Amino acid sequence: NSMLFHEPFNPISCAYVTKKFEFLNQIPLPKPTDPITFKHHFSPTFNKIPVPHYYNEDKTHTLRVFVKDHASNFLDALEENPERNPLRSKEILSKFKHTFIIRSPEKSVKSFYRAASSIFKAWDRACIPNSERYDIFFPEKIWLKKSRILYDLIKNVTGEEIVLVNADDLVQEPEKILRKYCEMVNVEFKKEILKWKVGKLKMWDLKLPGPDIDYLWHKNAMQSTAFDKAINNDEEIEYPQHVYDLIAKSKPHYEYLLQHRIKI
Repeated sequence: NSMLFHEPFNPISCAYVTKKFEFLNQIPLPKPTDPITFKHHFSPTFNKIPVPHYYNEDKTHTLRVFVKDHASNFLDALEENPERNPLRSKEILSKFKHTFIIRSPEKSVKSFYRAASSIFKAWDRACIPNSERYDIFFPEKIWLKKSRILYDLIKNVTGEEIVLVNADDLVQEPEKILRKYCEMVNVEFKKEILKWKVGKLKMWDLKLPGPDIDYLWHKNAMQSTAFDKAINNDEEIEYPQHVYDLIAKSKPHYEYLLQHRIKI
């Protein structure tokens, strides 16, 4: 049994980008009794993860907690005041089992650009004012440089064996990859995780202004039922030069991380 936090740091990162200081000022400071007392907007979210979460009211069965977020969001917190930042310490980083998933830049950058373009068009149709928009397609979210920096930082500080999945391998051999993944994170493998029902998850709601943004981001996932039967209804488009430039800049980082992937 598990609990999932889906991109819990993303609203805070978006608030930094859009300068939503009112939102940031509403985030409470950590308490002296919290596991992490470092005064940072991310600290309260960090503190929600390592505390026990229970399956039932009598608190006899704890849940395994999984957190999915962008490497850039996590790294933003670690890079602030690096000389005195306890979030970079072995004591804090060792509270978590770190795993990464990477995807070929040729696929990931183009996919991200198409999703961002569809959101801009949806904002136009809904007449969303410019004051409520922001540039979704920015390199920090997409290219793998920050993933590489974060990977090396965690490995150097903790010395742990980091679990890294290559998305193409996962699609080609889902059962073999997930069996190995579960073994490495000490979770029982169950065949049920290889299939799912078509549908929309509440946790995908990005709470951005305007139309159904989470559908634009996740429509292919919503319509899929398995890793090996991925649906891609995205219309192929022409890409500007800066998309190809970003793909080229990402490739060395992808190749570096690819060396450390789960091999079967």
